Amino acid sequence: MSNETLALAAGLARAWADHRADVEEAIAAAARMRTGFSRPSAPEAEPLPACVAPVPPRPGR
Repeated sequence: MSNETLALAAGLARAWADHRADVEEAIAAAARMRTGFSRPSAPEAEPLPACVAPVPPRPGR
């Protein structure tokens, strides 16, 4: 898939027309990030522990 196709699919037609070098640099950076992490061997493996948002204290307690 070409960089132009990726930019247009992402809704970046104006950025592609006005700042093509920047968009190409961002696409290259995203590609490096995508390949920069190894996949876990087990599909159910979590890369990070599960997070739970803290429950705010109830008034009067």
